[in-house]
Amino acid sequence: MKKFKATILLVAVCAALAGCSMFKGLAKKDPDLDKTGRVNMSLADQKLTADPELAATTVEIPAPVANKDWPQEGLTPNKHTGDVAAAADLKVKWRVNIGQGSNRKKRLVAPPVIADGRLYVIDADQKVSALDADTGRRIWSKQLKALHKKDNTAIGGGLAVAGDKLLVSSGFGYLAALSTADGKELWRERTDSPLSGSPAVIGPRAFVTSTDNQIYAFDVNTGEIIWSDQAIAESARILSSPSPAVNEDLLVAPYTSGELIAYLPANGRRLWQDTLTTIGRFTPLSAINDIAGHPTIEGGIAYAASYSGVLTAIDTRSGQRLWAILFGSRLGPIVAGDYLFIVGVEGQVACIQKIDGKVVWVRNLPEYKKVKKKKGRIVWTGPLIASNRLIVVNSEGELLALSPQTGETTAEMKLGSDVLIQPVAANGLMYVLTDKGQLIAIR
Repeated sequence: MKKFKATILLVAVCAALAGCSMFKGLAKKDPDLDKTGRVNMSLADQKLTADPELAATTVEIPAPVANKDWPQEGLTPNKHTGDVAAAADLKVKWRVNIGQGSNRKKRLVAPPVIADGRLYVIDADQKVSALDADTGRRIWSKQLKALHKKDNTAIGGGLAVAGDKLLVSSGFGYLAALSTADGKELWRERTDSPLSGSPAVIGPRAFVTSTDNQIYAFDVNTGEIIWSDQAIAESARILSSPSPAVNEDLLVAPYTSGELIAYLPANGRRLWQDTLTTIGRFTPLSAINDIAGHPTIEGGIAYAASYSGVLTAIDTRSGQRLWAILFGSRLGPIVAGDYLFIVGVEGQVACIQKIDGKVVWVRNLPEYKKVKKKKGRIVWTGPLIASNRLIVVNSEGELLALSPQTGETTAEMKLGSDVLIQPVAANGLMYVLTDKGQLIAIR
């Protein structure tokens, strides 16, 4: 594995678009691309509108539930986060620097995880730290090492807690288990390519995807690879830390090719697959097919969205689509009650009926700092549903709390730095990791 592999994911996107006359400028130094590490593009005809027949709908979601831990990306193996009881006051409790933030060569991509009063985070230098989740005090740190001396840069990876082990997927091309007590390495298993996703853990197995669209099933106790599978390789991707959704009977994995593949978790047998791409049309968005956020499994249905513009609900038994709408997102949908909530690539936040895909309401958030010139694109991330509010953050360092009933702003706060990673929550606190590597605890 040569060191250029860690950065080629960004280059491939620009190179693919540079051949088209309408995107010649993207091949050059672009301030929006440099800032976020993601290709920012728009599609004028992709704007959602609310269904007028649902104008009188009263959106009700379940009451907030207190959660002690947030042990993996998406909270649970099936990525059903619901409404968590956290950050009721929206006041900063503390701020700490966790290490190296993003720069032109390195990126923060993975959200923190929390278990048994400790918060774990990985910085842009592949340094893993354990912090006291209540105070932010650093307990231990562990620097991940490259497998080869020439590999001095790694992008990607993620975290998950499995009992007394912290599983760390690394852009250096391995999955490692560290002791949650002191960070000591318990085992390490190499993979064929860098790992780009966060582990999804259920029982004795962990599932992780790689940059070349392989998925691996690991034994949590030994690190042994139980099975693996190869999807269609696709170099153009969004920088994120996607995680599969899994329950006892089904694993649903997202890929940069736009493929969504369901497996038997025990042996990796394919059950069905779909491709969430826009067919028969070329648009800026359709050039990137990545399913960059996690799918969600709930009530026998898998919900997923691709960056190129497909949001869909799929029957997990048959693999048949129940509905699909044109809506691009780099994040996974959040299900709460009879609705799902999602943030689109163009700054739209939508409330959608999960049964039929009909749009209840849409909130258009600002897309640009300079609206008339359409310059300075604003990247929105979220939502996290916390204390009956939709929490969204953006690349301008702003946090908004939106009403689940209407999408209107109920509160806002300045974070002081851009945020591109989805917030997490545990024990009444919400944690926001900024792109500069500052962790903010909000009560």
